[in-house]
Formats: sequence, C-alpha cells, structure tokens
Amino acid sequence: MGGSKASSTSEVGNGLPRCGCNETMKLLVSNSIENPGRKFWKCRNNMNGCDLFLWDDLVSEFAVKETNPSGCRQCEVNKAYLIEFAKEIVEEIDCRVGKLNKLEKLKKKIAMEKRKNLWLMFVIGLSWMLIAAMVKLV
Repeated sequence: MGGSKASSTSEVGNGLPRCGCNETMKLLVSNSIENPGRKFWKCRNNMNGCDLFLWDDLVSEFAVKETNPSGCRQCEVNKAYLIEFAKEIVEEIDCRVGKLNKLEKLKKKIAMEKRKNLWLMFVIGLSWMLIAAMVKLV
C-alpha cells in the first residue's frame, strides 16, 4: 500500500487521526507480504472515494514530535489511555484471529467428515450389492 491522494490529516482531541474529509480514521493491521503486522490508519470514508492511508509508525513519530514537546501531564494521561486502548484492541484482534483459526480448523474437519461419510456410503452400497449378488447365486 503506497500513500494517499491529496488528503491531509490532523489529530483531534481524543488522539485519533482525522482525514482531510473530516472523518476519524481507523487503525488496521497489514497482512501483506511486504508489511506483515505493520499497523496503518485508513479513512472510514473510503466508500465515498477517500482512500487516505497512513502507516501508524509514521503518524506516531509525527504525533510525539508535534503534540508533546514539554511532556505535559495531560499528554501523559492521554498516552496511558491510548496504551490501554491499544492493548484492548490487540486483545480483541487476537481473540478474533483465534476464532477465525478455530473456524478454519472446524471447516477442514467438516470437509474430512463429509469425505469419510461419502466413502462409508460407497462401501455400504457396494456390500449390499455383493450380498444381493450372493443371494441370487444361492
């Protein structure tokens, strides 16, 4: 994922970046080969043509340089809140990933059971046909 069009970003009071279209951005995690696990911000207004996208590590560097020059108390409170919020998000993502992995395992198990059932039905049908053929011979 490259960059953005002509949109710009700014931070709002709650610390979430805002896009130039005035929408708050959402934090996502890349699963691409080039950037596995790298966090990025994406505009929520992508359905209306805004596809602003920013890497989180770049936003974080900018935010720290610009918003906390003196180490103020409120910044530390916000930082603690954001760290806790990020931990909750990571826990939620881990939970969902675990559920998806479990779902994939269950899907594979169901497919395997279907193949077993099909094989068993074939063997049962074949055995009935053999029994019927033996009865005719007797």
